[in-house]
Amino acid sequence: MMSGVFLKLDPTNFDTESESPYGEEMEMFRNSVRAFFEREVEPRYREFEAAGTDRAIWHKAAEYGILGATIPEEYGGPGADRFSIMVAAEELGYAPSGATCGSFIGTDICTNFLVDFGTEEQKQKYFPKILTGDCVQGMGMTEAESGSDAVSIRTTAVRDGDEWVINGSKIYISNGAKADVVYVLCKTAPELRGRGISLIIVEKGTPGFTQNRMITQGYKGGDTGELFFDDVRVPVTNLVGPENGAMGMFLPNMALDRLQIVARSMGAAERAFKMTLEHCQNRRLFGQRLIDFQNTQFVLAQMETEIRVGRAFYNSLLRKVSGNTITDAESSMAKIWLTELEFRTLDNCVQLWGGQAWMDDHPISRMFTAARVQRIFAGATELMKHTLGKRYLS
Repeated sequence: MMSGVFLKLDPTNFDTESESPYGEEMEMFRNSVRAFFEREVEPRYREFEAAGTDRAIWHKAAEYGILGATIPEEYGGPGADRFSIMVAAEELGYAPSGATCGSFIGTDICTNFLVDFGTEEQKQKYFPKILTGDCVQGMGMTEAESGSDAVSIRTTAVRDGDEWVINGSKIYISNGAKADVVYVLCKTAPELRGRGISLIIVEKGTPGFTQNRMITQGYKGGDTGELFFDDVRVPVTNLVGPENGAMGMFLPNMALDRLQIVARSMGAAERAFKMTLEHCQNRRLFGQRLIDFQNTQFVLAQMETEIRVGRAFYNSLLRKVSGNTITDAESSMAKIWLTELEFRTLDNCVQLWGGQAWMDDHPISRMFTAARVQRIFAGATELMKHTLGKRYLS
């Protein structure tokens, strides 16, 4: 495994020209992630769109050293800080094949909960398999009737001796169709509402646990799943963190989760602009280059301006990732600005590419469909605005 490339972020390592936070070691990691998508995922993206990912690609991800970044060294992991997740997420957005398989970063978001709140037994059991690609993870949070409103979930877990008995369902779960382990958000004390929710591990193959694949517009190879729990019994030791304490664990991590979505948008917008600029400089129409038309110049100028402003804001938040000091308001603002920016950028790129970008196998087409859902998951734009707006009422 290429775990040696992981080092801690140096918050002072911002060059004066671009204020980039990436040092040499992180650039090595970036190159590993980029090589993985270009060499291993892109040639097989059609397979993954049709049938989802296979175990072999997860093993390849492990070989490239991009799984389990935050697992401590004493458990065989790189021991990197969470800044590495942002680098990987940027590259996922930067790669057209990342628009096919958007699930590799999600498994590391799950890993953080074990790092922070897992028992020693859980860490010893799962960390080695996560690092080798033999434990694909999913976060079982969203339900059909609750969406982003986690307090309103209906899935329950009732204590019965040394077991939890889980009933309910989850929907739109990244990696859910093939996950080996799902962290299930359950109501363990419904009368306490948000203060009565727990996080419980359910393993693939547990009796009563069903995983179905869902077909999506973008991220078609992301193994999005619908999960069903019918009297699923798991040991009480599968509880992650304190009983009834899930929301206390989730809220501090939501900003990081949103920011990795923002990182994808940042990478995708920059890559799409670069590809489209090159296209406009080479495409000839009515005897001249597409770039020679004033409208093309204006559209590209607007895109580049917005992207550079977005990058400056995004980089300012990266300084806070290692210390996990990003506020809910900051992550909400970033989620609004960068995901909407990504979609505007890809929409403009489709227009400048014309019919080519309407073909399903074109990189811009694939990135365009993936960009649409960025404005929805991990908190829709409207929810982010609501989160910000509530501050004005106090």
